[in-house]
Amino acid sequence: MEECELCGRKMNDVYIVSIEGSDLRVCSSCAKGKKVVYKAVEERAGVPQRKAVKKTDEEIELVEGYGKKMHQARDQMQLPLKVLAEMLNEKEGLLLRIEEEKTRPPIELTKKIEKALNIKITQQKSDEPKVYTGKPGKATLGDFFNS
Repeated sequence: MEECELCGRKMNDVYIVSIEGSDLRVCSSCAKGKKVVYKAVEERAGVPQRKAVKKTDEEIELVEGYGKKMHQARDQMQLPLKVLAEMLNEKEGLLLRIEEEKTRPPIELTKKIEKALNIKITQQKSDEPKVYTGKPGKATLGDFFNS
């Protein structure tokens, strides 16, 4: 039986998690709240079988200007907002707030919008640190959170 690389306990289920860019073999307790790369289940002939892990909302982000992109695609298709709302089985007001970027759509709705309008408004979150490109010595804390 293998030991957890974080707490040292013996593990029945082995989870591979990504912590600060390193993949570690951990127990189920230590895997909670971490980015799980895969879970090794049922060892057959000494080879752990991989279990697919779905991407979470934390791993996907909306592209900049998603509302404008959505509006342009709808206009190009000559599709009124009311018709799109009926197609997606959503309220027209919600879609309007999304187009105006006043509301962030849930991931399920985002996928429906992308499919209906044949556009891509999501992207993989980057783990790269944000770099301030403004004037030296003039950075404020807000510059790092709003960039």
